[in-house]
Amino acid sequence: MDDYSQETLRKIEQDDLIQLGICNKDDILSRTKGRFFTSSDGDDYSRLGSCIGNNTNLKTLYVELGCIGSLQTDSGFFEGIKQNSSIQTFMLSGWPRSPVGDVGCKLLKVFQENSSHLTTIHIWCCDIRSAAERVIINTALSICRNLKTINFNHNYMTDEQLLPMVEAIRGHRSLEELSLHSNRIGNAGCEALSTLLEDPNCNLHTLDVQTNQVGNEGATAIINSLSDNNKLKKLNLITNEFVDHDSARNAFIGLLCKTSSINDIHSSNHTLLQLFGGQEWRMRDELASLLKLNKGSNKSHVAIIKILKYHPNIETEPLFEWGSNDERNLMALPYVVAWFDRAKEAVEDIDRGDDYRVDYYFQFEAWEVEEKKLTAIYEFALAMPVLFIPTSDKKRKRVS
Repeated sequence: MDDYSQETLRKIEQDDLIQLGICNKDDILSRTKGRFFTSSDGDDYSRLGSCIGNNTNLKTLYVELGCIGSLQTDSGFFEGIKQNSSIQTFMLSGWPRSPVGDVGCKLLKVFQENSSHLTTIHIWCCDIRSAAERVIINTALSICRNLKTINFNHNYMTDEQLLPMVEAIRGHRSLEELSLHSNRIGNAGCEALSTLLEDPNCNLHTLDVQTNQVGNEGATAIINSLSDNNKLKKLNLITNEFVDHDSARNAFIGLLCKTSSINDIHSSNHTLLQLFGGQEWRMRDELASLLKLNKGSNKSHVAIIKILKYHPNIETEPLFEWGSNDERNLMALPYVVAWFDRAKEAVEDIDRGDDYRVDYYFQFEAWEVEEKKLTAIYEFALAMPVLFIPTSDKKRKRVS
């Protein structure tokens, strides 16, 4: 064991370390002031495991598979990790593309037995073609019910390998971020992910499937799954194989704002904030403006601004058919007036730009909310004059 690793071990024994990497020194942990440990002696690892088991401040454990070839699976190292109750993030790296192997599987089994404190799993640059290794990985994902982040980047994962993983994490209410960057996921994998997004128990707010093999069908499946999803905020589809970028871009515009009717706009997706799909999507256009508008925390105001933008001449006639009784029709008027009052508040918010941070696409509209409110009242009066202009004392008494 070199001097640096000895100092690392002392810090762990003193309960004075937050991040530990069992690896060669690199930038991953050095940027965050983490410490590193390397040794060729199994006894050193047993001592390290014991220290980890007694440590109450360690939050992150990073293991590089290529640096622990001498570590035996019967070492006290694993038993020590099992006793730890403070590790929240476990990272397993196979760089350059190593199998998960006996050591990686043993570590995953440790967290299967003691997982309540684990919130993040990163497994990257690993070769997961072994069926046995995949079973262990998916079992760990299924048992660790408090996970908030799962990162499986650069693992050459195919659709066939992704499907059981999706089933393993289905129903995980705590899961917020799923990253599958740089794999071989295609349309079938996206179909599985879309069922996850459609699940009302799904609380994902970030999904990253960039640099995969997603085609037009896969992109469409993801888009359709978000029509009733009000949780996902960030979606990354950049560097994939779908060629009809214009069609996908227009589909996302339709998702964020269905302009066919006021009700459709109201039921549109007002949650998605960030979307990465291609270089041509980054310009200042309608899609970018809708995404910026969605950043408004008051989703009622977001919907109102979209309605004012795409339905500038709001028709009140459908409200006249609320009921067969004229007096019930008139009862709709206060709700319409109240809606325009909320619309005025929404326009004031967007003009300030504090919450929405929108660009020119929405900023330079002549909203004329007060005028539209007066127009709505006038249309009610024209449609039901008997309720506004009594023609005799008898009718006046009846109305009052």
